[in-house]
Amino acid sequence: MTDKLYYSDSYLKSAEATVVAVENDGIILDRTVFYPEGGGQPGDKGTFGKWKIVDTRKNADGEPLHIIEGDKPGIGTKATLSLDWEHRYFYMTEHSAQHLVSALLFRHGVGTVAVHQGERFFTVETDKEDVSDDVLLSVEDEAGKAIRASLAITQREMSHKEAEELGMRRSIKVEGDVKVVFIESLDAVACGGVHLRSTGEIGEIQYCGSERIRSHIRTIWKCGDLSVQYRRRNKEIVSSLSALFSAEDEHIISAASRIVQENGELKHELKKAEKRIAAMELSVNDNDGSIPVIFRSSVPVASFDGIIVENDGKTVFIVDDYGHFMFHGTKEGFDILKAELPVKGGGRGNIYRGSVSGDVSSILGKAEVLLNGRSS
Repeated sequence: MTDKLYYSDSYLKSAEATVVAVENDGIILDRTVFYPEGGGQPGDKGTFGKWKIVDTRKNADGEPLHIIEGDKPGIGTKATLSLDWEHRYFYMTEHSAQHLVSALLFRHGVGTVAVHQGERFFTVETDKEDVSDDVLLSVEDEAGKAIRASLAITQREMSHKEAEELGMRRSIKVEGDVKVVFIESLDAVACGGVHLRSTGEIGEIQYCGSERIRSHIRTIWKCGDLSVQYRRRNKEIVSSLSALFSAEDEHIISAASRIVQENGELKHELKKAEKRIAAMELSVNDNDGSIPVIFRSSVPVASFDGIIVENDGKTVFIVDDYGHFMFHGTKEGFDILKAELPVKGGGRGNIYRGSVSGDVSSILGKAEVLLNGRSS
């Protein structure tokens, strides 16, 4: 059995170790400072002598399996284990921050179903179908107070019975002795992970949003340096928008709303103008219906909706300046165009739409030949 040194000291960065078993993916050591993936926390990375450890997982017996890149050392090989400390400390910080958030959510009557730690944020899936932003922002405020108080985070192994008597916020999922993590005066929960020594090391925690998953609300958080970067980036965005809209920070939303409304009104007016242009273009190019109406339009072909009357017996082929076409006519006529011209699309009834590729003038010229039944 591997001596798991990370339980006695989660800040231990290196140790001498010996290979006691070799498996397909990696090696088992007599002792290790590398934490294996578990509880939403990724496994550790680093080196074993000259060998690179790219991940640490649990093997079939639950022992830490160090995944080696390339050829593996043989049984009996002794070398120094060295953690990628930046990687470990980042996830140890997120893990400790998640404990704090879950503990505070529980005080608001919100339980934790699942957690996940990632490179950009960590998530806490709750047992509720709805959690208000007021509650989540209160948790953020309370987390800030706990961080400033620098509450001690400790871990103690105890019997299953002793652990149950603590009345923890989460049921114990293992049999036998249990490792319990305590946040001073705030929380106790069974957990086999690695943690910081105090909440003060977390730095800060920021609530970033929520989403619905499996009929539950999953909350999204950032902590430590990621939280600082997120806060500063948001400040940059607000400052940029303030300059763009020529508005004070507190007036940005109203300024943006006004611009969106004005933009919507302008789009509406533009569509009305395009409809008028479409009607004029169709009128100029129209004929008595004896020959197909074929032309290039300066407005989107969608502008002809309602202007070209379906089933009026005319054949119309329009290509706009945006690479789209509209064909009004028989299916046989459209099949002829599609077989001979670089057009893609379809339709039903008498209206067909799609895209064109190539020179528009050339396409219109060929369409005129095809639809008029003349040879080139």
